[in-house]
Amino acid sequence: MYLCGMKSQKISQENVAYAVAWLLLFVTPLLSEALQVWSWGEAFEWRPVIFAWRKVLQFFVIFLVHNWLLAPLLVRRQKRWLYFSTVTVVVVLFTLYECSHRPPLPPGPSEGPPAVERVEWQMPSRMEHEEFRPPVLVGQHDIVAVIILLLMLGMNLGLKFYFRQREASRRVKELEQERLEQQLTYLRYQVNPHFLMNTLNNIHALIDIDPEGAQNTIVELSRLLRYTLYEGDKQMVPLSRELDFLGHYIALMRIRYTEQVDIRFEIPGPVPSVQVPPLLFATFVENAFKHGVSYRKASFVHVRFSIGDGCLLFECHNSRPAQSPTKGEGGVGLRNVRQRLNLLYPDSHTLDIRENPDTYIVSLSIPI
Repeated sequence: MYLCGMKSQKISQENVAYAVAWLLLFVTPLLSEALQVWSWGEAFEWRPVIFAWRKVLQFFVIFLVHNWLLAPLLVRRQKRWLYFSTVTVVVVLFTLYECSHRPPLPPGPSEGPPAVERVEWQMPSRMEHEEFRPPVLVGQHDIVAVIILLLMLGMNLGLKFYFRQREASRRVKELEQERLEQQLTYLRYQVNPHFLMNTLNNIHALIDIDPEGAQNTIVELSRLLRYTLYEGDKQMVPLSRELDFLGHYIALMRIRYTEQVDIRFEIPGPVPSVQVPPLLFATFVENAFKHGVSYRKASFVHVRFSIGDGCLLFECHNSRPAQSPTKGEGGVGLRNVRQRLNLLYPDSHTLDIRENPDTYIVSLSIPI
């Protein structure tokens, strides 16, 4: 329904352009005659206006035939031979008509009125020179008329191709936008189960270590689930809500690891009123706790948000107790984040992941 509406809108714009152009052509003889009357100071005459309208009407009828019957053969149906042969016949018939209806030539100098000696110069009468006055419509010669016809047909074709190209480009953009929205929806649905699975694993381990803190973990879990349920399927959420969610998750991790891990969470104050994709940063944070914490050696997870140069800067540093056997794009969560960033910010985001022997550093910048 929407595409049909856009198509009718393009057709109406094309018709409006034609209507304005032809309205100007029909009004021009009136304006020209009015200018002549103002110059000569005599009464308005309809005869030259009607003569010009008759000439314009010939082109207008051919335009209607070409616009509604002939041009679609080439523009939409791609019948080139039928189109060019039909247009050739129309041009030939028009040329024959122009030759057979050529207006009479004006009288020569010998046939004009005899010269009359004037004692005093006066403005010549308009009626005396009316037969010598050039017609309102310029280009009554046969060759000029045919050239005007060909230019008119060419402009009509050009406009039709232009509006058709605009319609096709708009349709491609709409289909591409629909595809991107469907892909983003699929990726968001992937984020929630993946994040929830890791969170439940952390809570299970926490309950085994500290049964007395089970109530606090359930409270924090309920907050996380509430956010993923009501906010996780949206395209954008306020930055403050996303930071609250990360704060609850980090609080849950603090309960689990107590003083064993140096955990820092820095946010700008006050938090700006900007929109960000939900659960975009959670993957990096959960990976930092999943792969960056060790019970054998000192570990740390530092998460920091800042604002600068119209961008939101996110940094996540964590220790790296054991190097991964292979380097690559990461697991499902990291691949998911890369795809979402490429879809949402194709040319305006920066993601830098550095793997050092003892640290793992993620730096992300997105526009706000």
